[in-house]
Amino acid sequence: MFLKIVVKLLIFTSPVYCFVGYIGGFQYLIKEFASSVSIGSTPKHETRWMEQKLDHFDGNENRTWKMRYFKRLDFWKLNGPIFLFLGGESEASPNFLYTGIMYELAKETNGAMYASEHRYYGKSIPVNKTTVDNFKYLSAKQALADNAHLLRLIKSKPFFSNSKIVVVGGSYAGNLAAWMRLLYPELVDAAIASSAPVLAKKDFYEYLERVNVDYEQYGTRDCVNTINKHFTRYETMFETQEGIKKLKEEENICPENDMSIPENKQLFFLEKATAFMSNAQYGNTKIIKDHCANVNETKKYLLFDEPSFWIKRSECNDFDFNNMINDNYKNKINGIVCWTYQTCTEYGYFQSTSSNKQPFTRNIPVDFYVKLCTKAFGSEFNDTRIDDGIEDVNKMYGGLQPNVSKVVFVNGDLDPWSRLSILEDISYDAQAIVIPRASHCRDLFSNRENDHEELKEARKNVKYLIKRWINAEDYIVN
Repeated sequence: MFLKIVVKLLIFTSPVYCFVGYIGGFQYLIKEFASSVSIGSTPKHETRWMEQKLDHFDGNENRTWKMRYFKRLDFWKLNGPIFLFLGGESEASPNFLYTGIMYELAKETNGAMYASEHRYYGKSIPVNKTTVDNFKYLSAKQALADNAHLLRLIKSKPFFSNSKIVVVGGSYAGNLAAWMRLLYPELVDAAIASSAPVLAKKDFYEYLERVNVDYEQYGTRDCVNTINKHFTRYETMFETQEGIKKLKEEENICPENDMSIPENKQLFFLEKATAFMSNAQYGNTKIIKDHCANVNETKKYLLFDEPSFWIKRSECNDFDFNNMINDNYKNKINGIVCWTYQTCTEYGYFQSTSSNKQPFTRNIPVDFYVKLCTKAFGSEFNDTRIDDGIEDVNKMYGGLQPNVSKVVFVNGDLDPWSRLSILEDISYDAQAIVIPRASHCRDLFSNRENDHEELKEARKNVKYLIKRWINAEDYIVN
């Protein structure tokens, strides 16, 4: 259970969750894309590796490492554009070269397709991650420089000399797409930034406010009130030892867990909120309504139905904060730890209950996440360091007012992460598309039978903008 909880905790401190066990939006995209495409026994893509500098900004650092990327060229014709799907906070996949909006754009414009893997994730490991000091090379700035180096390598081929470059990213990688166009405009001609939370923010209380709105708007009558009654009941039970004893019996909490410890209690409340968070972020209006129906029928709605969602230790649910840290951070070798490091040093993104406009009580404070940072990485990873990192990121990239052109920012209005994204046009050539009743990164997929017309129209508009910005008229197939 402790592994399940930490996975969910980090899932939601990243703009990313769909399935338990996956770290973020990028892994979610991989899972979804894999379910809709079969690469087959004779792949049309190649797996490549390229040498990257460990530190692109320190002339005295000479170490290098190998970054993985994928390429597919069977649609490409001379002067056709180059499309790069940017890797995010988990292992990369070639599935993005077989379906989705980038695939369709490449097919319609005789384009070449590439997909990169983010440093420190998947198989693209720059350094041994057993010490905190070696994480200092993990940042968006370094990842952007990695992708710029890859694009320069691609463009160095004589047959690509006239090809325009379009970068595509979803969730955190959506940030990277917009920021590639910002920092490397001479290299990147256009970008799709899907569900991109470009504003770094420590207390992201708006996340649960949006979850509240989704359940109020699309749930059944009195659904939000019922949710609040259940969470208030938990809060009341935590006030007495007798109540805690009863709660531990009801929830099969490990007997040795001291639930009077604030961090353990906060883990419990975060765990209970995740079902609602995932439905808002990756579900749809029907899923939310159905969930509400279950809420009204039984209090057991707060437990997931699928047994595989529960990872148990000794047949009990472990809500011990220290166990969570020790078991997931002591070796510092997995993607969960890498993404946590980025939230602690660059973005915050801490979904708190500090707002009164949500039904989950006030038991997930920002301080819970700060303690996670200091416990996992050391005492210097405190409020000051988190605040300074967030300030630096927003200053470097412009927050909600980036100085960019030829970038389309796409968000679904169900998605809580849209509250940190760009929802209004910055200019004629930096447009925002908000899709009614759509969730996180839905625009990146190809049309499906059950997709509503607004979603299909949004994808059409995105493709229109990209083709216009790269002057694709001369090589559009259809």
